[in-house]
Amino acid sequence: MKNTLLFTIISLVFLISLSCNKVSKPEPVEELIRVLRVPADFPTISEAVEKSHSGDYIIISPGEYFEKDIDVNKAVTISSEWKLTGDESKIEETIIDSDDKILFNIFADSVEISGLKFVNGNHTLNVEANVTIIYNRFQNNLDGMSFESGGGGYVAFNYAENDRDDPLDLDITKNKEDNGTDIIVEHNTFINSNDDGIEIRLFTYPDQNIKYIVRENTIIGSKRTGIQLISYDEYTGKEFHIHNNTIIDCMVGLGCMDGSGTQEDLTGALKMDELVYFYNNTLIGNKMGATGGKNMIAVNNVVAENELGGFKLFGASSAIANNLFYQNGGDDFIEINEAAKKSGNIFSTNPLLENVSYAPLENSPCIDAGLAKFVNGIDVLEIASEYIIGSAPDIGAIEYGAANKSVSLKNQLIVDAGEDIVLVSPASELVLKGKLRDGSEGIINSVWNLKSGSGEVELVTPREMKTKVVFDQEGIYQFSLTCSEGKTFGLDYVTIKYINEGEGKQLFLNKEKNIFIEAEDFAYSYGKVEKLDDKSVAGNKHISLNADKNNSLGSVIEFSIGMAESNEYEMWVLAKSQSSKKNTFQIKFNNKIAGEILVLKSKDFQWVKMPGKILANPGQWPLLISNTGGKAHLDKIVFTKDPHFIPD
Repeated sequence: MKNTLLFTIISLVFLISLSCNKVSKPEPVEELIRVLRVPADFPTISEAVEKSHSGDYIIISPGEYFEKDIDVNKAVTISSEWKLTGDESKIEETIIDSDDKILFNIFADSVEISGLKFVNGNHTLNVEANVTIIYNRFQNNLDGMSFESGGGGYVAFNYAENDRDDPLDLDITKNKEDNGTDIIVEHNTFINSNDDGIEIRLFTYPDQNIKYIVRENTIIGSKRTGIQLISYDEYTGKEFHIHNNTIIDCMVGLGCMDGSGTQEDLTGALKMDELVYFYNNTLIGNKMGATGGKNMIAVNNVVAENELGGFKLFGASSAIANNLFYQNGGDDFIEINEAAKKSGNIFSTNPLLENVSYAPLENSPCIDAGLAKFVNGIDVLEIASEYIIGSAPDIGAIEYGAANKSVSLKNQLIVDAGEDIVLVSPASELVLKGKLRDGSEGIINSVWNLKSGSGEVELVTPREMKTKVVFDQEGIYQFSLTCSEGKTFGLDYVTIKYINEGEGKQLFLNKEKNIFIEAEDFAYSYGKVEKLDDKSVAGNKHISLNADKNNSLGSVIEFSIGMAESNEYEMWVLAKSQSSKKNTFQIKFNNKIAGEILVLKSKDFQWVKMPGKILANPGQWPLLISNTGGKAHLDKIVFTKDPHFIPD
């Protein structure tokens, strides 16, 4: 580092206009802004943040950086050289890898994070303030943008691909302790998320009165939900304006869930009283178009080619007006409350949309066919004039002739590696089937690869979109499908669980301090796992996990554990070993090693505590307990929030 610290003071700093969905020409701002450069002035981003003052720009030069756990307590802008020049290539060239950890904990209002590429993070941007996050790229993160209790602000023009959970989590809360604020989410593109595109938790506190505007986003290929609203069954006063979004190839376009549940099951949220304005969206090729709550105002949406149906479980105070339904696999209306208002909807009419941008073609029946105003009791929806080009708004997300409002995907390949699969032994092979979203046939190269897994596999035709796979042992496997055409490529992942037995049972940790789980309530088992009757307690069962020399994963049981709040747990197991020596259970939670439990040889089951704690965020997470040597038995598990608790 230089002996004399140099700062760049500039009087004409180029800022990027946010007025449209393309980077505009830089505009000068006449004020002194101090620019701290990494690595020219500071060798690390962490040091630059530490030495910064509110109002500073931290500009990161192109390169690859490996940093994590940086607290941002000042109102600074952290960006690439894109911030000063408008050169989009600088975004792709400025890469920060946070090694499956948080990169920035943001605690100060008015922070801006922009023009950067984030890879391999876990809750990469952990936001607890009113901030701006714009023009970033996210790849292979877990919850790339996570707005926690005190978060809010503006999220726009970001591109996220292959997030391992949700690229955008909005866990915003407003109460005596937290000061969550309104949020606008617009012009983002989220591709192939492993769970949801946008996950929104309402929580239980009354009178939060936070307004969410989610508009003009493109969400493609989320394995669960495009946009998910999770109700905690208590009215919060939150209000949602979800409009002009394009949601394609997800389990459900808009999914609402009751009871703080997060694992989408298409059951709707008829205890959710919050008002949801859902209008001018395009929902195509999903399993289900949308599931609702009590108070949904659905107007001017295109709902087409959704495998299981259109709208499901809209409650008594809802209204469904002037939507276009076309070739949905099930009914257009499924379990809609009879009291819900239905008017002016169009059925069995082809919307005639362009097959990449989903903008209306010249002769589309959607053009000027929407409602500009809709009244449902005291609730009034008025379409802003900026969304109307002709005599009336169109039906669907994109106005005819509004090319600047559509997200162009013509230079991107959107790859679909297919749905995750559970393969049950003794079967040992299956077929992976990939495709491109737009059905293009002009791909020069496509290749399947094994990204992770416990054993060897045979990919019979790895350079074809469809290939047979042969497994040699049970376990959890992830495959990637990469397609390329010239310099353009796309990537997607699929997970195969090759199991001994199991039906995917889901468990949920309630608000009690001590939660007991029976060992036989696992989701899946792998290797030499057996359910045995407990001879000492009638009706009770326990699990035998025996060493399997032919399986490097060992004998494993996997639980699916859900929770509604962030918590810190201690974990106990009721177990015994029947080996000549002690056994060791390895514990993984959310795909990370949480600890090990030593199980001693004994005739009777004994309670054993895992050293350390499990830190868990809201969600549904895998818990894996494995035994790689000898023979051990497991009867029960306890999760406790009480550090003094000892089970008996």
